[in-house]
Amino acid sequence: MAKLIRRTLLFVVIPVLLFYAYLLWINNRTQPMPAATQLDQAREQAIGWLLDNHNRIVDETNDMLWRMIQQAGEVSGDPRLLSLFADYENAHLKHNHRSIWRPLFYPGSWSGVRPEDIAGLPYYNQHFIYAISCDSDLGNIESIAAQNHPDFCDTYPLKPACVTHQLMGIRLMQRIECGSAPELAATVSALQDRIVRQLTFDPRVVDIYLQRVLMLTESGASDRVKPVWLARVLEAQLADGGWSGFQPLIPLGEDKQTLGFAQKGIGIGTAHSNFHATAQGVLLLTLLTHNASP
Repeated sequence: MAKLIRRTLLFVVIPVLLFYAYLLWINNRTQPMPAATQLDQAREQAIGWLLDNHNRIVDETNDMLWRMIQQAGEVSGDPRLLSLFADYENAHLKHNHRSIWRPLFYPGSWSGVRPEDIAGLPYYNQHFIYAISCDSDLGNIESIAAQNHPDFCDTYPLKPACVTHQLMGIRLMQRIECGSAPELAATVSALQDRIVRQLTFDPRVVDIYLQRVLMLTESGASDRVKPVWLARVLEAQLADGGWSGFQPLIPLGEDKQTLGFAQKGIGIGTAHSNFHATAQGVLLLTLLTHNASP
């Protein structure tokens, strides 16, 4: 039995560790920052994907993603993004005055929201709703108040997007000056540190990788984004201009199935562009190409 264990370590564990060490080197190697022309080209291709998939994505009612499209349009003044957001706005926002998400798109607007209205939402969406309303009743809910503290995600070690979601909420609070400015700034700084560590040691170029680079950039820490991290985001852009939540590694046959990295580990699948990843890519590249400050 002891020999079997040693052989298992030799032929399974050691190769895995060596592969991980190789991925870490790839992920943190020194290289020049991608040229401005590369960023511009990638952004154009990504906007092209949005336009090509206009009819489908307008029906996707993920409000945080559409805030990213709105923000990219505001930062760049790009009429294509402004028009795309206007189509979503006309279909889902303008006449829906009871939506609890309205303040996300229209700062200063009011939306009556009660704790029971958000009880069924994921924990991070509950925090987003509080962050755009600064409603004191919501702020007193323990599970929401906990998300204002830098160590909140210690309780969610298996949720890779916890830290970036938390930072999104804190940034929304900063937007409407909800809470103590020095405390919010300190929390942002602590979460940025966490994201840098995650990017350093998690080399999987899937949706969360792009989200981490985006949130460092959006929160004012673009100088902490290693050139190689940005280069890997560009390399992961698919031929149609979008991004996927899956990173192919090893082909498994003629049906295009591959073994690769997924959001929460290793899986079997194919890389297909989706709105969730691509909206984040568009905002990231817009912030970088338009030198937007937080």
